Amino acid sequence: MSTRVPADSLVGRVILSTRFQPGVVVGVGLFASLLIPLCVLVGGPVILAALPLIGVTALADSSYTLLAARSTSLSRRVLVLEPLAARLSEAAWLLALWFLGAPGWAVAVTGALCWMYVLTRNRARQVGLRDLGMTTMGERSVREVVVALGFGAAGVIAVAGGGQYERWIGGAVTIASTAWMLLAALGLLQLVIVVSAALRND
Repeated sequence: MSTRVPADSLVGRVILSTRFQPGVVVGVGLFASLLIPLCVLVGGPVILAALPLIGVTALADSSYTLLAARSTSLSRRVLVLEPLAARLSEAAWLLALWFLGAPGWAVAVTGALCWMYVLTRNRARQVGLRDLGMTTMGERSVREVVVALGFGAAGVIAVAGGGQYERWIGGAVTIASTAWMLLAALGLLQLVIVVSAALRND
């Protein structure tokens, strides 16, 4: 995953000053994401707790990338487990959307598209394409924004929606999951086009 937090910025300096190990921030981000399905199961205003939890995960993502870049002793175990933690986080978001009423097929397709996107990008890096030269619609940061908007809308509706709030919540998370699915598909298409162009002469 990538970060837009420069090391010499105020946020970057604060992150580096904490001296947390990269593995610690990966664990914090995963733990925050795993709490989200529990929040939506409780329902009502508690759904809004998903927003700061996603914020914690997003901050952990940026912190990991910055700390890993500056670390001189990054363990191989962390390198292996970090992508797994990221996929488990996204699975927790999708599970929470499904709990709130998103269609199961949309959740499953979205998860598959995200998996294919990450697999394609990792394979491209393995063959030497370290810098693909573009940011696609399938980036992790885009997923975080879309799912946060979905949970935010669901939480507001749960608080003020009235007697039909369950149907409205289902509609809100269906829109969010569909938007995530479409962005993931477009991001995968962008990535495939860039990789194909870069490997045209192979």
